Amino acid sequence: MSTIPVMGQSWKLLNPVLSHTIVTNSQDPNTLWVGNWAHQLYKSYDAGKSWTLVEIGSTDVPNFLTSIVTSQTDTNVIVVGGFGVDGIRRSSDAGRTWTRVLTDSARLAMYFISEAILEDVSQPGRYFGARGTPPRNNSIWESINNGSTWDSISVLPPSFTDRLCTIAQRKDSANILFVGCKGGIIARSDDRGRTWRAVPVLRGMLNISGDAEVPKIVFSTRYPRVGYAIVAITTPDSINDNGGVLKTVDGGATWDRIAFADTSLWSVDVRDGANGEDDVFIGGFRTSNRPTTIKGDGIVARSTDGGQTWSQYTDIPWGINEREDTIRNVWSIHCEPKLKRVYMTAETGTFILNEPTSVVDDDENSSHQTLRYTVGTNEIVVTDLDPADDHTSWNLYTMNGSLVLNGAVTTPDGQHISTTSLASGLYLLTWGSERRFRTAHIPVVR
Repeated sequence: MSTIPVMGQSWKLLNPVLSHTIVTNSQDPNTLWVGNWAHQLYKSYDAGKSWTLVEIGSTDVPNFLTSIVTSQTDTNVIVVGGFGVDGIRRSSDAGRTWTRVLTDSARLAMYFISEAILEDVSQPGRYFGARGTPPRNNSIWESINNGSTWDSISVLPPSFTDRLCTIAQRKDSANILFVGCKGGIIARSDDRGRTWRAVPVLRGMLNISGDAEVPKIVFSTRYPRVGYAIVAITTPDSINDNGGVLKTVDGGATWDRIAFADTSLWSVDVRDGANGEDDVFIGGFRTSNRPTTIKGDGIVARSTDGGQTWSQYTDIPWGINEREDTIRNVWSIHCEPKLKRVYMTAETGTFILNEPTSVVDDDENSSHQTLRYTVGTNEIVVTDLDPADDHTSWNLYTMNGSLVLNGAVTTPDGQHISTTSLASGLYLLTWGSERRFRTAHIPVVR
């Protein structure tokens, strides 16, 4: 399979921090929640033009928030789990306060690894979660009261798989659930998670490779019996005939690989394409930042014909995050249906896709509405129109997340920032503090 570069489109950096997953509010698609690490989320009310850091627990823990759901019935309700988290936490007041609503009886960490919590499409307020704690705690959990309490409804034994990664639901038949598992296994339930069986995933086989993981499964909205899943490779000794994109056309009864063999992937999403086909996005992954023969990190590709042909993005501004990580893993891609935006969360930041058919307009989204700037030959002058908002400090990043300038805000009604040391290009300004900041995308021309 060959891919061609995507021309005339690019991903724009919104926040240069570790970003594991992103969800939008079903009633207000400008409201974003992004999973960070150490019990931290980032919230934006304006599609990424400003951000507020939200803590859901002690920050002195090395966990990662990888599964977030905002309720369809009450958008003040947010449910969060993740990798190495001490259960599931819930907010009923739009993130101001949080309660732990699920805890392991033995006080073990609970792993809801990769978007492994969902809200029932036919019964809003009912949730399912796939706990994938290795090696003997693979279980399906259910809440029927908008995430307030949870019960275990089934267990997938170690003989079946030693890890559950993600959970998905058929939109046209809500009794049917799928779980992506270690071993390159997809498990299917026809009774809302009570019983499970493996389905064929590759040329009739029920598994792909012992090290393979299936971290994301999605179904088409236009053709609900069509679905896509991706496979991650975790061991360099088993690359051959591993990884790739899987597709089903029979409602998940059978799957097979359609693209990217021998390539490690982690994220996928699909939206209705303009030509009557599925518009599919995928993102790559590898296990560490050490040299490896596994292909994956840095790969972001798109198919506008349901997976028949693919184009690859080659101009993404990969960089560095606040943990000094540079690996180019794409943890999640989210196609927001109302405003037709596409978001990507990666190891090095949160991004948005700018494309000719998108409703996103570069001029309108270049800065927060309360920030104004002028660009001169050797300086930027920033004016804050809201003196009541936070304006403690400013930072200027390249679009790959490298911090190039920073300082204290001394004159919010006209802060002069010298650009004599900067090369031509687009820069991301953050204005505020660590906990609350607004942003602007500022061009520097030499």
